[in-house]
Amino acid sequence: MSSIGYRASMRTTRLLAIMMELSRTQRSTVGQLAERHGVSTRTIQRDLAALHGIGVPVWTRTGPAGGVGLVEGWSSPVTGMTASELRALVIGEAGARELGLQEDFTTARLKILGTRTARDPGVGSASERFLIDHERWFSTPARPAALPVVSRAVWSGRRLTIAYETGAGSPRAAEPPADPPRSPAAPSRLVDPLGLVLKTDVWYLVAAHRRRVRTYRLSRIVSAEIHGDEAWRPEPFSLADYWERSRAAFETSLQSLPVRLSIPAAAVGALQDAVPGAGTRSALAEARRQDHQQGHQQDDQQDHRLEIGLLMENEDIALGQLMPIPGLEVHEPAGLRRRLWESGREIASRHGSF
Repeated sequence: MSSIGYRASMRTTRLLAIMMELSRTQRSTVGQLAERHGVSTRTIQRDLAALHGIGVPVWTRTGPAGGVGLVEGWSSPVTGMTASELRALVIGEAGARELGLQEDFTTARLKILGTRTARDPGVGSASERFLIDHERWFSTPARPAALPVVSRAVWSGRRLTIAYETGAGSPRAAEPPADPPRSPAAPSRLVDPLGLVLKTDVWYLVAAHRRRVRTYRLSRIVSAEIHGDEAWRPEPFSLADYWERSRAAFETSLQSLPVRLSIPAAAVGALQDAVPGAGTRSALAEARRQDHQQGHQQDDQQDHRLEIGLLMENEDIALGQLMPIPGLEVHEPAGLRRRLWESGREIASRHGSF
């Protein structure tokens, strides 16, 4: 394996090392594990969550008697697993299915559960009682044609040439919303693949183009070709940290329309459902804080209203999101207020008689 490919497999190696270490010792701490493996405590916490997600009975406790450990009596089945099975476990069921590793994931999971079912028969029936469905309602998940080639490049740490359709007028490499109209020609670019991200049921390639890390939606990759030379990888690089920063920046960049509105206190839930996200939660918290400072104590009164300031994408999206909220009144911008009035008048005219 190349040095880049080796670094790409470091997380798998670290997860196995943590599992084996906890198997040998009664208790450790997140800080000790982070120091031993040369990573941050946040990375160790993600690793512990990943181990728990694949069936390893990890426990964590806070306080003087706290720490990290494994349920007493559990033994690791790792020695009986293949590299593909271990890889599938680390990726998780949804990703393994998309990458053609579903059988490896199932086999590895059975091996882990097999060490516990004799002592706890209920564990073996967990898959019959709990199911995680990663796919959206009323949709057929896209299966990007380039995924097999791109995933091989990611695993092997080899450079990749992709023909990528950005969409007319789109300056960004990839955007989470639905694909815009595609351009007639898909320009080619040489990239250094750094990782794959499965967001709900949409695949993204994180790669460096001219040593600038960017995000590419796989459904827009028309063709992909692997090269023999090793890919460049920045040091240090955390795929999870990059994605978290990138996602936050993208969501923030979309919200450019200031909207000032008021709603009945009873409609707070409807607003959160219609306009989900951290921005709405923060705006509601600020509205409640100001409301409290003004002396309002009973938010559940039917005639009590909250004044809220939101950042939304544009008038078209805001119109669709805000229309269903009962008792809504938009104060600004004037254009959105007028469009809501026009939409309401049209609906009323169509339903004026029974």
